[in-house]
Amino acid sequence: MPVRPTESYTRFKGQSEALLDFAVLVAYAVPVLRTELETMKSGTSTPLPKPDFFHKSSRSTADDLLQTEATYEQRLASYLLLTHFSFFEAFVSDIIDEMIEFHGGPENFLSRNESRAKQFMAPNPPHIAKLKRKLQDSEKASWRDRYRSYARKLAGEGFRFPGELFGPFGLKNFIAKVKKMKAWEIPSVLVDALRLELSDAEIEAYHKTRQIRNAIAHGDTVSLSMRDAVGMNKSLRELAIKISDHFTENFFVIEKYAP
Repeated sequence: MPVRPTESYTRFKGQSEALLDFAVLVAYAVPVLRTELETMKSGTSTPLPKPDFFHKSSRSTADDLLQTEATYEQRLASYLLLTHFSFFEAFVSDIIDEMIEFHGGPENFLSRNESRAKQFMAPNPPHIAKLKRKLQDSEKASWRDRYRSYARKLAGEGFRFPGELFGPFGLKNFIAKVKKMKAWEIPSVLVDALRLELSDAEIEAYHKTRQIRNAIAHGDTVSLSMRDAVGMNKSLRELAIKISDHFTENFFVIEKYAP
């Protein structure tokens, strides 16, 4: 049976769809308004009805509206990407928080991790200590096959090798890190801390989208079509699906009953 989607992804999916629906509404409305403005200027149409929310303003003439309409695709595409990227940033932060809360919150998660790590510190049971001693001498090239055999037997006994004992420290720093995670750090956190496999192309596409988002937010001139914006938003949506599936398969696993 497939695992359920995360609450964070379900929320992000709803936001994405609502945003696209609004963009479609605007794309339908503007051509109608354009035609109406042009006929009104020619004197063959009655004045426009008052707008829903700016009815107290009389500053927007037909010329004003047509001037704004001339760049509406660029503006709509920019705002669409800007908003969707913000939704994606929030999704990544939310799914990490959701995972931590799934495990009882930061304190319980860390305490349980620390307790399990202590179980694997010396002194070890005699049969494990004996195997471990085989791997504590100066390494000899001629013994490599023996070392592999001893290591496999230790792993089969649940022995934790040195690198695995840093788990509590890593989890503590991970929780602290994600509280102030920046957009440019998201791929490295996903790959290095959460072990998500991302291709170089996926990472490059993400950073390209982020850089365009930044340029828009800082008021730089960006040439962006709706096709461009929808394409980048689609890539973010696909990345969100990949992240959510990775979390459900690997991190949403009840561990508090583990020995």
